[in-house]
Parts: sequence; C-alpha cells; structure tokens
Amino acid sequence: MDKKIISTIYDFCLEEDYDSTLLATLNLLKNSSAREALEGDSFTFLSSMIPLVEDNSIKARIIETIVESSNYVSNDTKLLDEYIRLVSLGEVVLSEAVRCLGAFSVSGITMNEIFTKLAESPNKELAIEILVLMGNRDWGDLPSHLESFANEVKTLQRIRYRSGVISTFLLSVHPLCSKYAYIGELSFGYPSTEVAVNDWAWVTPESTKYMLDRKIVSPKEANILVELGRLIRSDKNLDAADMKKLYTQFFEGKNPFDVMYTLPE
Repeated sequence: MDKKIISTIYDFCLEEDYDSTLLATLNLLKNSSAREALEGDSFTFLSSMIPLVEDNSIKARIIETIVESSNYVSNDTKLLDEYIRLVSLGEVVLSEAVRCLGAFSVSGITMNEIFTKLAESPNKELAIEILVLMGNRDWGDLPSHLESFANEVKTLQRIRYRSGVISTFLLSVHPLCSKYAYIGELSFGYPSTEVAVNDWAWVTPESTKYMLDRKIVSPKEANILVELGRLIRSDKNLDAADMKKLYTQFFEGKNPFDVMYTLPE
C-alpha cells in the first residue's frame, strides 16, 4: 500500500499544477497506517522527491511524513536543515512543526542540534514559539551567544505552564468560567469543570514541588492549589462559598490575567 502511495506521489512531482492533489496524497500517507510500513528505500525515495517539488509547504509535508514514521532513524542533519529553512520561511503549520521536530529528536538528532539551528534561524519569534511548545529544557551545552535566547525560552515555558495552572484554577473556582467554558473563546485546557476535577493533581504539598522548584507558582499559591485539591477530593461539588474564598485568596483583588502572566519572584 505504501509503495503505491509513494509511486503516486512521485508521479505528481513530475507533473505541473497538481499541488492540491499531491498534498492530499501526502496527507493520506502521513495520516494512515501505511506510514508505519515505510522503510529505508521508501525514505530514500521520498527524500529524492523534495527537490522536484516547488511548493515549500509540500516540501515540509514530505519531511514530516518521513521523520514521523516510527522506522525512521538517522543522525544526518540534512533533512533537519531543510526543515528549519522551511520553518524560517513560515511554510509549516505550528502544531505540525512541534510534532515533527519532536520526531527528529527521537530519530537520532539531538535536542542541542535542534535548539541551536532553530535559535540561529532568521524567524526568531516562530523559533521561540516552537521551542516553548516543545517543552524540552535539556538542550546540552549551548554556545555563549545563545544563552540569553535560551533564558528567554525557559522564562516563556514557565509562563506557559503557569497560565495553564491558573486557567484550570479559574475553571474550577469561577462559576461563569465553569458555566460557559464549553462555548467560550478562551481556552482553559479542559472542556469542562468535571474533566478538570477528574484530572486535578495538586492534592498534597509534594504534588506542587515541581512548580515551586521552578518558580512557576509562589508558596502561597501552591498552598491554595493544594487546598482546592483537598476540597475536590472530599467533595467534587464545591459550594459557592468555597469557590469565592479560594478565588479571593489567590488573586487578592488583582486582575486574574495580570496574575496569570506574572511569574513569582
């Protein structure tokens, strides 16, 4: 099946004005079980098609198809270099780029190489966004000129984590957030309070240690999260008095968004 799809892709590469059909065929391969049947010759075949394609977004899709196959293993950075070039041109979908670069790290390319190449690419904003969403902090020894860039990524990773924690807290203690989360434009990480409650992990002081160690929340905030976890564990239906008390203690009259995006000292 995979060889038939690849043969079809190759035929399209030799024709003109078949971009939409070629992309659809690539999507079929990328999102089907046939991708897991790809092996050495198939990877070589797909790689040879990249220079034949003019559309950069399709080039990116070919690379994603290759790298995201569980059988792909390589420490050769040629494909990575080309993919980073396409990233810098804005020819990738953000979520797909995060997934593909994660697949590169599994295939044999080090996070040090991925970080360095992204950091040195022209599109710094997109590079930062991708690295933040990837969530990895272990980049190995970096050149001195990239230290400030790495620190910026780490800070934004902490803010992302904090915003997720506090948005979940809001979903649990603010009655309107809870009521309208399923149709609201704001993202709370969970579709409803019930789902958040079932996944709530901050029940003991030890469970907030990760966040405290990385200064994602303050000790006072951590204690309030633990208290919410305790109440949820004892009774999943918080009453209005409990919710108001926790909300007031956490935000102390401040704008929740100011609190959400301000890291503790």
